Parts: sequence; structure tokens; C-alpha cells
Amino acid sequence: MLGFEKYKKSSVIIATLVGTVTFIMLALCCIYSAVYGANMHISTGGVVIITFFILPYLILGGLYGYLISLIVFFISFICALIFNTSDAYKMSIFLVATLSFSLFGQYFWFATKKKTAIVALVTLVATSFTELLCISVIESNEYALYQMKNVGTYFVRDVLVIFIAAFLFHIYYTKAPDSWKYPFPIAVAYTGYYQNDKELSRQLRKTKVSYKITAIIIGMELLLGIFVGIFMVVLFPDIKDMFVAGINPLANSGSEVSIEEMRQHIERMNYIFSGNAISYDIKMVLLIMCVGVPVAAIANFYTKTTIGAPLGNMSDFMLEYAQADDEKKLEVGQKVDDICIKTHDEIQVVHESIQATVHAIEEYIAHINEEHELEKELEVAQKASEAKSSFLSNMSHEIRTPINAVLGLNEMIIRESHEEQILEYATSVKSAGNSLLGIVNDILDFSKIEAGKMDILPVEYNISSTINDLLNLVAVKAEDKGLALNFNIDETIPQKLIGDEVRIKQCVTNILTNAVKYTEKGSVDLNVSCRKADEDSIYLRFEIVDTGIGIKEEDLEKLYSPFERIEEIRNRSIEGTGLGMSIVKKLLALMDTRLEVKSVYGEGSNFSFEVKQQVASWEELGDFRERYKEFLGSQKKYSESFVAPDALILIVDDTPINLTVVKGLLKKTKIQVDTAESGFETLELVKKKRYDAIFIDHRMPEMDGIQTLKALKEMEDNLSKDAPCIALTANAGAGAREEYIAEGFNDYLSKPVNGELLEQMLIEYLPKEKVLEVDTAVLADGNGEETSDSAQKDVLRLLQGIDLHEAEKNCGSREVLKNVVKEFLTTIDTKAEQIEGFVSEGDWRNYTVTVHALKSSARLIGAMELSGMAAHLEDCGNKEDEKEIREKTPELLELFRSYNEKLSAINGNVSEDELPEIGPDELESAFGDMKELLEAYDFDTADGIMEMLSDYRIPEEYKEKYEKVKTLMSAVDRDELLKIL
Repeated sequence: MLGFEKYKKSSVIIATLVGTVTFIMLALCCIYSAVYGANMHISTGGVVIITFFILPYLILGGLYGYLISLIVFFISFICALIFNTSDAYKMSIFLVATLSFSLFGQYFWFATKKKTAIVALVTLVATSFTELLCISVIESNEYALYQMKNVGTYFVRDVLVIFIAAFLFHIYYTKAPDSWKYPFPIAVAYTGYYQNDKELSRQLRKTKVSYKITAIIIGMELLLGIFVGIFMVVLFPDIKDMFVAGINPLANSGSEVSIEEMRQHIERMNYIFSGNAISYDIKMVLLIMCVGVPVAAIANFYTKTTIGAPLGNMSDFMLEYAQADDEKKLEVGQKVDDICIKTHDEIQVVHESIQATVHAIEEYIAHINEEHELEKELEVAQKASEAKSSFLSNMSHEIRTPINAVLGLNEMIIRESHEEQILEYATSVKSAGNSLLGIVNDILDFSKIEAGKMDILPVEYNISSTINDLLNLVAVKAEDKGLALNFNIDETIPQKLIGDEVRIKQCVTNILTNAVKYTEKGSVDLNVSCRKADEDSIYLRFEIVDTGIGIKEEDLEKLYSPFERIEEIRNRSIEGTGLGMSIVKKLLALMDTRLEVKSVYGEGSNFSFEVKQQVASWEELGDFRERYKEFLGSQKKYSESFVAPDALILIVDDTPINLTVVKGLLKKTKIQVDTAESGFETLELVKKKRYDAIFIDHRMPEMDGIQTLKALKEMEDNLSKDAPCIALTANAGAGAREEYIAEGFNDYLSKPVNGELLEQMLIEYLPKEKVLEVDTAVLADGNGEETSDSAQKDVLRLLQGIDLHEAEKNCGSREVLKNVVKEFLTTIDTKAEQIEGFVSEGDWRNYTVTVHALKSSARLIGAMELSGMAAHLEDCGNKEDEKEIREKTPELLELFRSYNEKLSAINGNVSEDELPEIGPDELESAFGDMKELLEAYDFDTADGIMEMLSDYRIPEEYKEKYEKVKTLMSAVDRDELLKIL
């Protein structure tokens, strides 16, 4: 406390003794001065030159402060009342001197010479005027201005003592070491410890409350003194009676006449406001102040320590707490427990309430901070999920392409073959391929399962087909390992059920695949049975039993952990991600069931689950293989599902080749198809025509698909405002459909476009009155359109730098492929120049969009190396990897432009000189016809005219115009075509 802890115990004792002894000596000097102060002076010739009767009070006030010094003063005042009653009011002189030095001292006024001089001067003025009042004015009862000339006398008498005492304090407080200051309370305030310890300074400071209480007490005493003088007028008759009563005893002494005369004289007296009365009042006030000021000091100290200090500490804390931000509130709030208040009154109740409130706020802030942390973690998790979804979306092209290739080639077999055995094989391939595609899609959508967004979609299905799919998926692997694969199917199962066949197959497939993988010898059995649940449904039970390696008891919990495999070291040669059983568990939970597992390590395992299914037909399955053959026989050979010659649709894609593919896929449906290569061109077309449906590519330069859709919805002059809008996108990841529908699309179709899905979507969205059913009998017999394409095959084989098999698969037919290659060839130079321009301008957004389009179009024609390079640079564009782009783009452009020669054979081997020349008039007429067709947006017929012109030699003066028209037709640039034509 107060810095004593750094000194030895002996030093502390000495300081305490010095302080105590000095205090006692000063107190005795003060009492002596109070009684015999009139003799404490130096005079010469009867004239007082120097007085030092106030010196003990100056020293006491300067060393010990107002509380101790005023207590000593009060004791001295009592002594003066006893031993020097008539002059007791003169104690006010000592009061003024004591207060001056004590108050100035504790507020550090002795710290500088300038302030010390001010202290001495103020004290001198105050004591001099008080002495003038008490000694000259009151004693003489003369209240006149000429008395002011005597003030100089008191200035001279006191000046030396006051100024010497003040500057001795200045020297002591500023020059003496701190160890010399500890004996005296005021001196401690001038130590380095006190000045550096802000907390101690705050504890010992005066508060506004203590100031107010002190001021009220002193004010009341002054007011009381004033009213005492006023009350003298009221009480004067009583004083007279007291004097008369006091004279009565004298009447009995025999001096009756003189006493009677005296009584009569007193009774005739009236109150006169004279100098004596004024002196009386002033003495009364001074006496009251001599009592009231010490009382006020004691009250001030009490209120400061028991009321002011606690309130001050609490107010300081609350101010700091209120101004602290949320991050610092917890740190500042801890200080509330450091405030110790034991007043046992309302102040302590307030303190405890503040503590409770602060702790509640701390808990709330901690809760909010926890929520913020959770939000941050959630944001990180969401970003990770988005990154995963983005990766899966980008990878879906590469994963789905080979599967689609298998299914596409198999579809050709189904369409062209009439042999029952071949159809059975092909249908099995189709079923297994679709199941595989479904599994791949489910793996891509694992994030969707984790997010709880996977829906169970009940549809009607044939149980024999489901079981056959399961058989086809694992039969080959089981046979390769020499395992017996036994399917034991309850013949009483209803053959047509309603449920989510895809999810059920996925669950059983995962379990069956694991059973085959982890069984080295013996058998794998699939047992399918059912039991009736109610009149409309059954419980369908699947049980898979194997003679494999089994599972240890302690490893059963790991069975459902994603990406964690059981006995990783032992089974390291077996392929797998550890994801399958986790998916099974979650999918079964969505279907309100669970997987039951029984396993004996080293002997085998038994997996089973039971799922409730509605019954569409109670007709029993019987022998499922026979039922499946009947099912195959009922399947119709593929043909176009409808025709709609009156329907008009718009396809929007920035890649002309994609437009050609879609038009080719819809050729047999006889739908009228308009095309646009940008969002801006789309906005112009919808002002002039009313479309029944609009397909819009997502990724386009300048205005993408979503921006185009929003612009269409906001247009007032849009004739096709009610037309359904379907997004065309290569994004096949989780949540793609939901994202596009949320943006305002009616549906979405993934690329490469599947012709059958495209037709199904058109049937759903085209006006019903424009969709005409196809006469299947006619189609079955209609073989007249099938012609030999040997010449076309020869032309396609002459093309270089492409994978012809891949190209045919992507385009669907050789006729479409031929047109696509021609489109690709005519746009090479234009697209290459665009890419060069975007690189030179640093326009990475349009660069990325353009190489994305090149990636897709190159893949369509089977230019896989070019597609791969474009895919790499698209990824660089997304990352804005300028260095890699500038380094690799020249290689891309060199390869891209080389296809001018590699694909030149598509235009035939006939030399231009061998072709018949078309006349200028005929050519101008053809151009005029094309202009009229283009004004009516009839690009198909205009294309036919251009195809016709390719069989003629163009006159030399028209060659430049013809080549421009040919390029613009490939780019579907209607505006420029109308200008040049």
C-alpha cells in the first residue's frame, strides 16, 4: 500500500513514528497558539512586525491534509472556548490558514514555483482580511471604509511566515526523496509511486457527490449564521426578560431604587441595528463556521469513502464499459469483480446488480461470439462445399462422356437390330449402363445427400427389370472370380410396384458389389422376398449373403464412415473409396428403414433391409427371367416421338456447331427452329416472332444466359414473354436444376444434348395443340429414307486430326457430323482472330468464354487434342493465369488453324475449274432470294441456296462477296448479311 512494500520493515516503522511524533507536536503547538496566540509575535516599540501564531496550522494543513488538520483545529477551538472564551471567534483566522494550505497542498499546487507563489498570495489575502475583520473591525464595532487601511498592517505581519512556509513545502515536495515523504499524507501525493498508480489516485480522489455534500453543509451553516442575526430581532424581547429576571435577585439586596430604575431602563430598551449588532452576527457566523467546517470536512471524508468512492468506482467502470467495443467488453467486464463494496446498503445492492448485469452481458457476448464463430465455420464449410460442387460440375463432363458413349452406341444397336438375342443383350447393356450412370450421378451428388437435399421420388417400376439390372451389374465380376451368384426370388412378389427404384437399386448394388469384392471363394446370394403390409402396399425385403472375409465386431462402426475402409492394409488391393455404405445408410434412412448387418469374421456376412413399397399391380412375378423376356418383347423400337410442323422454337448458343447439332436432332420432328448466337440477337428476335419455347445457353460472352433471361422478362415488347425458357448447360452437378429454376428458368437440359430427353422436354412444354402423335405403323414400315452413305463415309475418312468414332457419337449421325464439320471449318479464322484479340486486350472474361466454346465444338467433331488444350486454357482463364495463357495460346491457335487443311476434304475433291460457272444475273438473283429469306428469318432455306451455290464456280468479281456471305452464314450474322446482300 502506498509504495511501502519496496522498503524494509524498519524504514516503514521509522516513517510511521516520524509522522506520529510530528503530528503530536504540531497538534500541541496548535492548541497553544489557539490559547496564547496573541503573544506569538515579534514587535518593536509596541508595533507588531511579524506574527507566527498561524504557522503551526499552516504546517499541519500542508502535511496532513484537511481532515486531520481540521480535527486538530476543532480540538483547539474547544480549548479556546474554555480558556479564551471572548476571543474564540478569532479561531476563524486559523481556520482560513489551515484550509488554504491543506486544500492547495492536496491538489499539487506546491509542485511548481508559480503555483506555490499563488498559494502563498491567496492564503495571505484570506488570512489578512480575516484578521482585519476579527481584530480591527469587530473589536471596535466600527464598520467604515477607513478600516481597510489597516489591511496592509496584517499583510506585512503575515507575509514572511506564509511565503517561507509555502516555499519550504515546495522544496520539500519537489526535491526530497520519496522515502522522506511517506510519514505525511499530503507528501505521499507528491511521490512517484502515487503519480504512477492511477488506480490508487482514483481510489483517493474526491467525487462530485462528496463535493456536493460538503457544499450543502457549509452553505447550511452560513445560512444558519445569517438567520441567527435576523432572529436576534425576534428574540430581543425575550433577551430583555432574561436581563430583568437576572436583576431581580439584586432587588432583594436592599438597592431597590437603583435596581428599579435599571429594570425600567432595560424594559424601555428597543433593538437597534448598530455596530454591536453587526459584530454579534458576524461573531455568530464565525463561531458556527469554526464548528461547521470541521464537521463538513468529516462528513466529506465519510461520504467520499463510503458513498462517493463506491459510486465513483462504479460510474468509472460503467463509462469505460459502455464505451468499449464488443471485442473489449469481455476484458473490461472482468474489472467489475475487482470493485469491492461492503457498505451494506443500497449502494452495495446497486453494485451487485451491476455485477449480475455485466456477467449476463458477458454470457450474451460470448454466445454471440460463438454464433459468429459458427457462422465463420459454416461459411468455410459452404465455400468448401461450393468448391467441391464446382469441381464435380467441371468433372461431370469427363465422367459422363464415356458412359454416354456406351449408351449412345447401344441405342444404335437397339434401333437397328431385329434379332431377339441381340436385343436382349443390348437391353441388358442399356439397363446396366443407366444404372451405372445413376450411381455416378449419385456419387457426384454426395454433397447433396450430406446437405439433406436428396429426395425420394416414387415411380412405377417392374420388379423383374430391377432384379435383372442387379444381376447384370455383378454377374461378370462374380464369374471372373469363380463365385457362384445365386438369385433366390420369391415368385409371389407383385410384379409392378411404386417406389424409388433408382435408390433401391443403388443400395442393393453397393452391397452386392462389396460382397463380390470381399469374397474370394464360395458364393454370393441375393434373396428377395416380401410380406403384405396392408391392402395397398408390401414390405420388400432384400438380403445379401456372402462367404467372404467377414467383419470384426470392433470394425462394424467404421462400416458407415464415409471414405473410411475396414482393414485398409489387408484390403489395399481391393478398389473402393469407402463411400458406398455411407450412402446406403443415408438413403435407407430417407426411405424410413435401416440396414441390418450380421457378420462372423472369416466366415462371411449377411446384409439385409426391408422397405415399404406401394403395389401398382398384385399380379405375381413368377419366374423373373421369363417375366423379363416378356418385358423386353413389349419394348417398342425407338422412333421420333412426335412431329410439330406448326411449332416454332428458338435455340440460343454462341457456338454455331451446337446450334447445328440441336437442329439436326430435331430434324425429323419437323419443328421450325430459329437460332441466335447471343443474348442481344435473342432480344431482337423476340420482338418480331412469338416462340413456343426458348432454349438458352448459360455461358455466352457479353450477355450470359441468366442475364438474357432477365432481360426477356423485363421487355415490354417481348412477343414471347409467356414462352417457357430452358437452360442449356454443361453443368450436371448437384443442385444444377434447382439453381436454374431459382434464376427463373422453367427447366434445364445438360450438354451434350440427349435427343430423347430433348424430345420429352418439348412434348412437356410445347402447346399441346401443336404436338402431333406419330403414326408408329407408318414409321415401322418407312424404310425409304434409308440410303447408302458410302460416299459420305469416304469423305469423313479423309478428314485428319479427328477421332471419327467420337465425332459420330457426339453428333448422332454422319449427316449431322458433315454439317458440323463444315460449320467448324468456316469459323476457324474468325474465332482464331477473336482469341488473339482478347489476349492482346487482356479481356480474360471473353477469352474464357470463347475457348470454352472451342472446347465444346472441337469435342463435337472429335478434335480431342484441340479440345483438351482449350479446356486447359479455359481453366487458366477462370484463374486469370495470364502467364500460362500468353505462353500456351500461340500453340492452341497454331493447332486450331491447322484444321483449315485437315478438314478441307469435307468440301469434296472436285476442283473449282471442273464446276460449271454460274452467271452474274443468276448469282445476284440467288443473293436477292437469300436476302428476302433472311429478312423473314428463314435461315434453313437460305442455307439451301448456299448449298446449291457450292456446286457452281463463282465468277471472279463475286468471289470476295461470296466468301463473306459464306462466313456470315456460318456465323448466323443476320444484320451483316442483310447489309452485304
